[in-house]
Amino acid sequence: PELDVLPHVESSFNPCAHSKVAAAGMWQFMPATAREYMRVDQVIDERMDPFIATDGAARLLKTNFRVTGTWPLALTGYNHGASGMNRAAKAMGTKDIDYIVRNYKGPAFGFASRNFYASFLAALEIDRNPGRYVGRVQIDSPTAYDVVTVESYVSAQVLAREAGISIEELKLHNPALLAPVWQGEKYIPRDYPIRVPSEKLGQALDTTVASLSGDGRFS
Repeated sequence: PELDVLPHVESSFNPCAHSKVAAAGMWQFMPATAREYMRVDQVIDERMDPFIATDGAARLLKTNFRVTGTWPLALTGYNHGASGMNRAAKAMGTKDIDYIVRNYKGPAFGFASRNFYASFLAALEIDRNPGRYVGRVQIDSPTAYDVVTVESYVSAQVLAREAGISIEELKLHNPALLAPVWQGEKYIPRDYPIRVPSEKLGQALDTTVASLSGDGRFS
């Protein structure tokens, strides 16, 4: 459960975050790494969807742990790469993160990598004890969503119209879909999970999708 605070370090939990080196989303995936775990192309960038990206980040961290053998190295590997941390451990003759951080002089092991695990521990401490550091925190209730994986290519404009919501509302909750979808140049791809807050809908989303007219659904 402690891993869920890592976006504090990466993006301050901002699902729209972009870095100057092309990392994106709440988990700050680089494009090449992201493509191993999710879809990133001209129509969809699943780095921007906090649900899909979180699943990808969990699988990446699981891989890092399998490769490095310790969680401090696996977490630092989220920034520096698991193979890079293995090189550091081999060079130092130990997997002790404290010793590596203090003594490893690898050319790419800079400020961010060296301080990454300490930043994670700080975020974890504050997240688990917010009253001690930032005062009383009121946690929002989670949003209840209707989620439907579309079996056909679907027009975003027609879906929004038939669901009785604005295109802006549909866009807000499906941030992985890129401009061509919202501009009507491309359709929502087949097998994509559409997400809409349940309270915004007059009927179940799967009912709406199933009843889409000929101008809204395509094989």
